[in-house]
Amino acid sequence: MKHIRSSLLLLVILLTSCQKISFNENETGEIHNTRCMYFHLGGFTMTGMEEMDPHDASESRASTNQANYTDNLLLGIFDNDGNVIDSIQYQRKSDTNPSYGSFSHTLKYGKYTVLALGWNGTQECHVHSLDSIYFSEDWVPNTFLCRQNFIVNDTYSDTRSLTLKRCVAKFVLSFKDEIIPNDLAYFTLKFSGAGNTINSETRHCTHIQDFSRKLDVKTDPSKIKTLTSYCFLPEDSATTTVDIIAFDSKGDTVSHKNFTNVPMKINYSTNYMGNFYNFASATDDISFETAFDGEFNHDF
Repeated sequence: MKHIRSSLLLLVILLTSCQKISFNENETGEIHNTRCMYFHLGGFTMTGMEEMDPHDASESRASTNQANYTDNLLLGIFDNDGNVIDSIQYQRKSDTNPSYGSFSHTLKYGKYTVLALGWNGTQECHVHSLDSIYFSEDWVPNTFLCRQNFIVNDTYSDTRSLTLKRCVAKFVLSFKDEIIPNDLAYFTLKFSGAGNTINSETRHCTHIQDFSRKLDVKTDPSKIKTLTSYCFLPEDSATTTVDIIAFDSKGDTVSHKNFTNVPMKINYSTNYMGNFYNFASATDDISFETAFDGEFNHDF
């Protein structure tokens, strides 16, 4: 009788929790050991893009909480053949989601690959496979990625802490113009020599292709000081071309700059600064000759 009570107690424990180990019977009657695995996206490792001098190639790194840099997270589990298990799990940051960054998944004993991504903005992320990940609207947000292989059995821990690393290069155009057109409506920014689809293993774009994004002017044009965009690179470092056009409300070109041989590197910011618009400043039409033709010397 004592053995019966003990067996019943064990059965209750296994059935009423996301247990570390369970025994599931499939449709063919086979018994599989399973385990509930917990994944915590604990931090993001990055070079300080926002603070880094554009000419400083230092490798200073820091780890920060994912909520500071991302609006969205996803986690996918893949088998040895690269097939996703069940479905990709998504999370959207909000004040009512205290579990942002924590995932769980019940898995059979075996070998797996976990893929985790974090990004900002409202775009949707599409995971076609581990080798092909892209975002809606065909442009690239500030993106962080982690890919790890792991084993599920009764020996290894059921909790994994994942650190995501930034996998994009950043381009910033800083305007130094004194005169700003009043009728600015939008910009287009096109990358050549980069890509907008990433391979999670290499952390490089799957193929090089031109892609562009439209940036609407939603504020006073004089308040627009910078344009920022991101891309995936074919190597850790690459040379790209960035083409930027400003349009007015009629769709006419206001100004056009084509930057060639732009040096870019994953997890680094490339900053271009200068006069973008083809207007003279308030002092450009006034010049001074400051050299004297000679001297008059007089003793007293």
